[in-house]
Amino acid sequence: MGRFVVKDSYFKKAKDEGFRARSAYKLREIQQKYHLVKTGNRVLDLGCAPGSWLQVLAGLVGNDGFVAGVDLSPIAPLPQKNVLTRAADIRELDVPAFLTELNIPRFDVITCDIAPSLSGIRDVDNARIAELYEAVREVVKAALKPGGAFVFKAFYSEDFKPTVKDLEKLFARVTVYKPAASRDMSSEVYLVCQGKTK
Repeated sequence: MGRFVVKDSYFKKAKDEGFRARSAYKLREIQQKYHLVKTGNRVLDLGCAPGSWLQVLAGLVGNDGFVAGVDLSPIAPLPQKNVLTRAADIRELDVPAFLTELNIPRFDVITCDIAPSLSGIRDVDNARIAELYEAVREVVKAALKPGGAFVFKAFYSEDFKPTVKDLEKLFARVTVYKPAASRDMSSEVYLVCQGKTK
């Protein structure tokens, strides 16, 4: 019974406040705690469908910044003028060409709320989670500026500790955080990575 109350409260709140999904509140919590996104920032949101993180990010960066979203699925247009979306597979994203198109050297912040399609078969799911992380990692290495921040949704799996250790090589600080808006029974957490080292 309790889980449906939690789901309904955030779902209703999102609907009332005009967000496309309840996940908007997860990003809001992360921002309130870590203050990663600043006015004027250039932010890349990987796996941006249906667009609730884009909505939050657009407000955070303001008119002097912009947000680029990439997802396999096309995104329904948003009213914010500082949002650009691209339907693409991040595993095949040509980062240098994308940066050239946007006329920027690199992004200040990258966010990623992607969830792989899970089958319930442990080995298959672990492989999908690992493949997704590798693809995201390559984009982050190429597209995020030194000193930049990265937020990544992770799941407790066999690859969780190696993922954290790997990110600790790329960032000065990596923190595991579970927002209150995440469902209690979900194994999802967010890795908040600050200070990209190179």
